Amino acid sequence: MKHALARAAAAALSVVITPPLLAAPQGVPGALLRLGNWNQDVGSYGVPQAWEKLPARQWPMDGWATLLFNDTDATLKLQPLSKAEATQALKPIVDQLEAVAARASQEPAAPGEVPEGDADGRSPAYVRIPGVIWQVRTVPLYRFKNGTPRLTPELGYRYELSLNGRPFAFTLQNGFRTADGRPYGEGTQFYLELGGQKFHYDLGGYGWDVRIKGIGDLDGDGQPDFIFDVGGSNSGYEALILSSQARPGTNPPTAYLSSWGC
Repeated sequence: MKHALARAAAAALSVVITPPLLAAPQGVPGALLRLGNWNQDVGSYGVPQAWEKLPARQWPMDGWATLLFNDTDATLKLQPLSKAEATQALKPIVDQLEAVAARASQEPAAPGEVPEGDADGRSPAYVRIPGVIWQVRTVPLYRFKNGTPRLTPELGYRYELSLNGRPFAFTLQNGFRTADGRPYGEGTQFYLELGGQKFHYDLGGYGWDVRIKGIGDLDGDGQPDFIFDVGGSNSGYEALILSSQARPGTNPPTAYLSSWGC
């Protein structure tokens, strides 16, 4: 009987799934969202840091814009949203998170809708950065030698590029390497050289799978901005950097979206 109870307890424990801890950088000011799974379990997107203790229905709905990539044309379409438009667009996310909160408090609630979504640029991302007023823009993206705006950069290599006639350089590094030089562990570090200054960013994540989704002037200041995918340890991270927000010392991404793998 004792053995049967022990087996039953073990089986019960085995179905409790806890998402892995994420190595997200601290102090990210902006929010980056996508439609998809927000049930806060394996395969879910993570709530933006600034709103982790805020009910989803109280999230601010002003200042949002959509970002939609077009890899064929190497462009990114940026479309500001009114408060009403953002409320409608983000409702599927808010509904899911309210359902999660209701289950946690044992209150009855209708299950939140789980719309289809992806992180490959075929569906829009939603971005909000305090203090940034977005304008309708079709942003030309830097096109690499592979003919696309996407690149898997070589870690430790210094890239020298130019956008809108303004030269800049960047390097991506990982904090840890094996004895034979392969990167591993936490800590994707991004170094941007622009206008005679060098800025350091901690992108978090794990760092052995870093891809550039696009480089272009998102906020209209003439300087290059960056969107990255950072993978590793079955988790994913999407990081947006507005270079106009850079400060001395170590910077977090301007906006960040994390997801928990299996």
